[in-house]
Amino acid sequence: MRVLAIVAHPDDADIFCGGTLAKHADRGDDVGIVHLTRGEYGGFDTTEAEVAAVRETEAEASAETLGAEVGFLDFSDGRITYSLENRLALVDVIRDHEPDVILTHYREDMHPDHRAASRLVTDAYYMASLPLVDTEHPPHDPENVYFFGKPTAEFEPSVFVDISEYQDVKEDAIDAHESQVAFLQEHGGIDAEFEHLVEGVRAEARVLGKRTGARYAEGFEPLHETTREYL
Repeated sequence: MRVLAIVAHPDDADIFCGGTLAKHADRGDDVGIVHLTRGEYGGFDTTEAEVAAVRETEAEASAETLGAEVGFLDFSDGRITYSLENRLALVDVIRDHEPDVILTHYREDMHPDHRAASRLVTDAYYMASLPLVDTEHPPHDPENVYFFGKPTAEFEPSVFVDISEYQDVKEDAIDAHESQVAFLQEHGGIDAEFEHLVEGVRAEARVLGKRTGARYAEGFEPLHETTREYL
């Protein structure tokens, strides 16, 4: 099985679906993470290029912890736009990786990049199998898209993955994003929910786990209702 997470920023995959990715990798599945940006807005008192370089290195280390391959596109952090050019770029990413399932952001989110990424990935998923859509790689038809989101009223997961044996791996992967953990700790404001990032992620995993009898879980909403045992 091939699983591909397409996320807006380094650390998004680790926070929202790192346990699921680690679980798939551990059972021998091909797991990939594609970052639309390098997260160059996520830092203080330095240049965007310097922040991007640090965050790319951290994302590579994090992906190694999860057992995933990692890639980056050149979209601009905080400025992801919905365009045909960007949609076709994601069509080609999907065709290149040939995933069975795709994991990405839920359509409703405070962060504009997350909203744009969700729409781009969803529409690229539909276009990836069309033979007359011309990109570098041949058509591919994934089975499904699974959305993850913040614990808000708008996002209500219906598919739960037991990550009890992988919560520690998930937290180690998050900790690999050392600069971003520090940034969120100081940033506050609109990102106040992430001021204590690892502790908050662990608490949310406990809440989701209680809904399915697991110690820790991650939650998803499928685009199509049919699902696998755990994606």
